[in-house]
Amino acid sequence: KATLSPHRTQYKSERETRMRSLIKKAAFHLMAEKGLDKVSMREIAEKVQVTKPVLYYYFKNKEDLCRSIIEDHEELFSKLLDRVSQQASGPEEILTTGLKSHLDFFTKDPIHSKFVLQMISYTLDVDPKTLPAKDKPCVQEMLATALIKEEKKHNLPEGSVGDIIRLVSGLSAEIMFSAYLTQHVNANAYKGGAFTPETVARLVKIILLGIKEYYKDEKK
Repeated sequence: KATLSPHRTQYKSERETRMRSLIKKAAFHLMAEKGLDKVSMREIAEKVQVTKPVLYYYFKNKEDLCRSIIEDHEELFSKLLDRVSQQASGPEEILTTGLKSHLDFFTKDPIHSKFVLQMISYTLDVDPKTLPAKDKPCVQEMLATALIKEEKKHNLPEGSVGDIIRLVSGLSAEIMFSAYLTQHVNANAYKGGAFTPETVARLVKIILLGIKEYYKDEKK
């Protein structure tokens, strides 16, 4: 049985990585503009200038392709959290850095908020059982892991991580929706005003101060 030389194996791997990246980039832009349910695998294949069998060689179906796109962004966030949690002086820095990265993601390229809204719309209209199961932790789980370490260091009140995750998740959703409204609807559509790094830092302080006060009163 013939085997590829190490050089050819590396070349094949690099070529496949490039092709997966091209497919995901094309799908991301098409779905952001048209909606996930309105873009076919055939259309994606045409955009990349490959045949449909080539597309299915890399991805089982459209849901698998979407999951891969999302996991790429979550992996970047995971690496950021790992780096921040190792270097951060406490939970405030972890949350502020994470949310500023989230803000930067949506503000540096307007297509990101479009894609996320399209993804939410799509998942609301399909049977959850048809969606591929996630085999990696979600962003909230990654953040919870980092905050639990801080709780064990006594930098957060015991049992408060769940509440912090809920509050920060709400704030991250607000950042995304405000980006969509100001970028694609009307620059002045968001009544609270566009988010800035300073706004994020201030709101993180408010969340953590509120958490500490609440849990302090609970112990009385």
